[in-house]
Amino acid sequence: MPIGPAIVRRNAKIILVILVLLILTIRVAPIPGRSQGSIFYDRNGRILTVTTSAGKIPVPIGQMSKYLPEAVVAIEDQRFYVHFGIDPVGLVRALVTNIRAGRIVEGGSTITQQLAKNMFLTPERSIDRKLKEAMLAVYLEMKFGKRAILEKYLNTVYFGHGAYGVEMASRVYFGKGAKDLTLAESAMLAGLIRGPYYYSPYRNIKAAMARRAMVLNRMVAMGYISPIEAAEAAREPIRLAGLEGREYRQAPYFVDYVMQQLADRYLNDGDLLYNGGLQIHTTLDVNIQVAAEEAFHEIIGELAKVSPAKQGSAQGGTLITQPQGALVAIEPQTGEVRALIGGTSFRMTPFNRAINAKRQPGSAFKPFVYAAALDHGFTAASSIACEPIYLPTAQGVYSPRDFGKESYHWRVLSLREALVVSCNVIAVKLNYALGPELGASYARNMGITSVLRPNLSLVLGTSEVSPLEMAVAYCPLANGGYAVKPKFMNSILSSTGGVIRTFATRKWKVLDPRTSYILTDMLKGVLKRGGTAPDVSRIFSHPAAGKTGSSQNFTDAWFVGYTPDLVAAVYIGHDDPATPVARPGGATAALIWARFMQRVYGNASPRDFTEPSGLVRREVCGTSGMSPTPFCPWTRQEVFKAETAPDTPCTWHSPGAVMKGMNKAR
Repeated sequence: MPIGPAIVRRNAKIILVILVLLILTIRVAPIPGRSQGSIFYDRNGRILTVTTSAGKIPVPIGQMSKYLPEAVVAIEDQRFYVHFGIDPVGLVRALVTNIRAGRIVEGGSTITQQLAKNMFLTPERSIDRKLKEAMLAVYLEMKFGKRAILEKYLNTVYFGHGAYGVEMASRVYFGKGAKDLTLAESAMLAGLIRGPYYYSPYRNIKAAMARRAMVLNRMVAMGYISPIEAAEAAREPIRLAGLEGREYRQAPYFVDYVMQQLADRYLNDGDLLYNGGLQIHTTLDVNIQVAAEEAFHEIIGELAKVSPAKQGSAQGGTLITQPQGALVAIEPQTGEVRALIGGTSFRMTPFNRAINAKRQPGSAFKPFVYAAALDHGFTAASSIACEPIYLPTAQGVYSPRDFGKESYHWRVLSLREALVVSCNVIAVKLNYALGPELGASYARNMGITSVLRPNLSLVLGTSEVSPLEMAVAYCPLANGGYAVKPKFMNSILSSTGGVIRTFATRKWKVLDPRTSYILTDMLKGVLKRGGTAPDVSRIFSHPAAGKTGSSQNFTDAWFVGYTPDLVAAVYIGHDDPATPVARPGGATAALIWARFMQRVYGNASPRDFTEPSGLVRREVCGTSGMSPTPFCPWTRQEVFKAETAPDTPCTWHSPGAVMKGMNKAR
């Protein structure tokens, strides 16, 4: 029988595939076990920490919980038992899902492909590597059976926190062996594979539970479990074994955040952090970090002693010391983060309050609206009365009041004085005159990224923000008007010293430098006698400025302060918002800031803020802020933008006004 051209072409393809596979079998050899941890350095080259793997303990698939392989197949590779190592159907499904979501939410690699990558390939990202991965997957399918492939995969896949394989992951997360895992625990571990950092219950319990529910639903769809079993497992509480403090030595919240950024944005592979031998050069300064930790724990410790009955709250079975807090210190010229504290103990509570806690900053928000005022017709000498006012809003009439025994000052205050004493009434009047959206836009331009509600009370800090945002947003006040992008790393190098990525400083102008200088000059008064944080100047005497903040009922306490070289935001509050700190920011957070700065600067020579051109100083009436007359009871010096300096004689204390007052007195 003659052989047709179609048969020849088909046989040629088969022969070609066989030849390729033969070549692969000759050259293929598993990569020697990589166990070179990544090194994290501070900005001066000092080692912060070295990542270490928790190790591997291979176990036969028969000694694993029966739910674990099923859960992994259900969420990672539903067609595992029918494809030949590469799954075209899965690739198309993942492509469609990702297009619909507008981002990568589902991968197209099979379990066999992932195993091929882990066993044979380097972490490089290229088309060539993907082709090798696909061919190796076919090779593995030919050489091993499905059960053997799944067993090898379960014993080598990365689960986060340095844990490789299901046995070590079971111990790290639940303190038990893989054979003793419940359905709920098996589903949670299976859900970690796609994103060990994001879905870790140690870092994001809500995301971990949502991912567990997704795995359970997939298991139901594939017939592995019943809907009733899935519902029962979804209700099972998460009982974690605890990280036992083995992860980091210095700056744990900072290092943890950098590791998360590396895994999520730049490397997309947590395995590299533990086995890639990377060299990560960060922006942290160990000396500044130590100063921050010492000052932070001094004050937090004192607060915890005030009411020992309220020191802790049960969260996930763990007693967490209260109040908690955060500190972020940034170099304003570059945006480089020099120190970061996200809580009192990373081992006890790894939740990073410096970055992820969103709380009301209180009056620490006022400088954003004052910056808008200085650009729109107001000066530091502008006078406004602090007295009852009733303002119409969509929700009804709004009447602001001040904290303290007196709801109003019952007198006229200059903008400078109003900011120094933190007058709420005048701040709201400013916000009303300018329009709440203007103040919100200034805050956003300067560095606030959280959603802001542009209402009249926004100036009083009623929209929630993070300490990191507040530190970033004060940088334009310290550096002459430039917003900066916060920077945590300078470079990522490979194990051989090759540059993987560098991080440049990003800054852009958002404020008139004269506005920054005048507002800073006003905020210096907050730290002196008559301001809301007078104790700061007794501890730290260098030129500095800042603003206190206390949310309603003293729930949270804030202080954001800065020198020309360093901006730091300090937050103190209970994790349960219903429990107030009961002390203002000036008596708590400001003291942490002052002690921190004193440790940082020590005996260094003071450096003041650089005055830009275009400013003038004028003597003004101490009451009206106008050019003084001989009848003004007192005068003072004020700084102005040249075009806004007052040239009109005081009308409050003119001869006519004096005579009118005398006649009225009679």
